[in-house]
Amino acid sequence: MSKVSPAANMEAEVCRSCGSSFRGNFCNVCGEKRFVERDKTMRHFFDETFHFLTHFDSKFLRSLWLVLSKPGFVSAEVTNGARKRYFKPLNLFLIGVVLYLLFPFFQGLNMPLRGHLNELYKEFTAWLIRQKMASQHIDFEEIARRFDSKSPKFAKVLLFLVIPFSALGLKALFPKRKKYFFDHMMLAAELNTFYLYFVFFIIPGFFMALMAYCYAWGVFIPDGGFGLDDGVTLPGYLVCFVTYAALAFIRFYGAGKTAAIFKAILFMLMHMTIVYLIYRVILLAVIFLFI
Repeated sequence: MSKVSPAANMEAEVCRSCGSSFRGNFCNVCGEKRFVERDKTMRHFFDETFHFLTHFDSKFLRSLWLVLSKPGFVSAEVTNGARKRYFKPLNLFLIGVVLYLLFPFFQGLNMPLRGHLNELYKEFTAWLIRQKMASQHIDFEEIARRFDSKSPKFAKVLLFLVIPFSALGLKALFPKRKKYFFDHMMLAAELNTFYLYFVFFIIPGFFMALMAYCYAWGVFIPDGGFGLDDGVTLPGYLVCFVTYAALAFIRFYGAGKTAAIFKAILFMLMHMTIVYLIYRVILLAVIFLFI
């Protein structure tokens, strides 16, 4: 004797969202949950809130740990259709940007106007300054003051631009792989999630803890403290990034080890161009529109 599904014994319900008729706890068309009076009780409200917070924490932390420890795994899972168990890499990146906005002492890619005058695009910077001085009849100091006051927020918000540019780089590196641009976007988001959390949270947090330890025990601290631009830490980070990207390419694209390492080096050079040239030029131009 075949078993009768419990949903078959339930009265038909009209979906409050799409108007379709269904049996069971969820609408077959749009997925809306069957509404019952219990949904309005305070106990249900607290149950739902507790479930959301605990589920969010565990899912977010598990996904972030997998991104940091198994390069390319989450992207491969998401692009293969396993989406319920993980945060999408793009969502992890956006959460990182929000956290980055909440901690202003992590400067990241923010740079004062005078710093832009020392970069490869310094002629473009000087041209923008001359145009602004001529159109608004203000001096350089006033422009610099306005620019530096707006730069921290713009620098953080515009970080999302690195993802589509990185995806274009991945598509160029792996043209023969049968991947949609969406797939390249997922891996680009994962690679930049590693970059965001590692460079803007993990490394600064480590150096802050190290300097606090040095101050507490009277250990010598070099002038200017420690930082990613240090002659030792920067090469160390680049090695970490290339290693991470190579492992991601092996897992996500099925690349061989030699090809993965070679393309990881190329991607690192692309990424540095995106972050330290393309992104900064766009950031500079956008800020000048608002000062």
